[in-house]
Amino acid sequence: MTEKILLYCSMFITLLLSFSLTGCYDNFDLEKRSLCTAIAADYSEDEGYSVILSVPVLENDEEIGRSLKSETGTSLSEAIEKIDAKSSKQLYFGHTQTVIMGMGLLRSEKALGQLTAYLDNNVQIDKNILLVGAYDIQNIMDLEPEEDKLTGFFISGYYDSGKDEKTFVNKETLFAYLKDTTEGKTAVIPVLAEEYGEPAFTSAAILKDGSLAGILNSREAMGYMWLSDKSSGGTLTCGEPPVSAEILEREAEYNFYEENGRLKLTVTIDAVGNMWNYTDDEIKSKGAEYLSAFRQEIKAQSEAALESLKEMDCDALALNQTLKKNFKDLYSRYGDSFDLSDTEVEVNLSLNFV
Repeated sequence: MTEKILLYCSMFITLLLSFSLTGCYDNFDLEKRSLCTAIAADYSEDEGYSVILSVPVLENDEEIGRSLKSETGTSLSEAIEKIDAKSSKQLYFGHTQTVIMGMGLLRSEKALGQLTAYLDNNVQIDKNILLVGAYDIQNIMDLEPEEDKLTGFFISGYYDSGKDEKTFVNKETLFAYLKDTTEGKTAVIPVLAEEYGEPAFTSAAILKDGSLAGILNSREAMGYMWLSDKSSGGTLTCGEPPVSAEILEREAEYNFYEENGRLKLTVTIDAVGNMWNYTDDEIKSKGAEYLSAFRQEIKAQSEAALESLKEMDCDALALNQTLKKNFKDLYSRYGDSFDLSDTEVEVNLSLNFV
């Protein structure tokens, strides 16, 4: 009988511990540990590593606020250990949702490698955490919306709940980053900036072989989203005429072919949108004009992205993998010498806006 009681107690304790690792927490957690919900890190040759951690704190019995803890160090681990040493409670990273990387860190192969190794080796950190870049890590960490004071959950929720109504969003997780870099693929990290108290997708950092290959500006990054298989919908806006539509579905299809001894590529973008902010009469009378404007804008953005990627000499769209998987005969002749900058690309569009 005693053995059964001990077994049930052991199972109960194990069950409680498993709940503590799922990303939810209660007052007991906050009283016993410093739960890091977001990590921000930057690097410079002169100042070393700068680290900011967002930690929830109990403001009273019912409300949870947050505290930002900052330190510097000659290594990433040293900066975090300084924060831990100053804390009255032990740091715990099992609730970390977001890692924010400053541009100085992204530009340094050494610093980026150190951060990646730290995250990969920290057994508390979930491999599904979101990776984002930022021009100013302090500015992003300072974001404090009324409905949610926990930075990591706020930024990851910005992606998952579709709050971004302006553009397409590329989501890069630690798992995807480690997988892509292991397979020799190029990683694309979304770069955020603060706009009206919320994070806004403003550009994209292209990482090749563990170092920064270049930055796609806002227009080029939007073009990348049209061509990529990692993006989600948003709103397409045109300047002339000033019209916009919500993107409901989007897919890019790649067709490689050979012409005059040269490898060529046709990209067909299929998109479905909803012009919900216009009346039926406006759509009937101006529908053809609006559709033409959307076509020109999507084509211009996509071509701008392709040109930028060609200049960076990187395959951020994993076109070589597509060639290898779907066009084996062409890959046998061009795979080893595949070069996006030497490949003629044509963008076609199939749009349906309702």
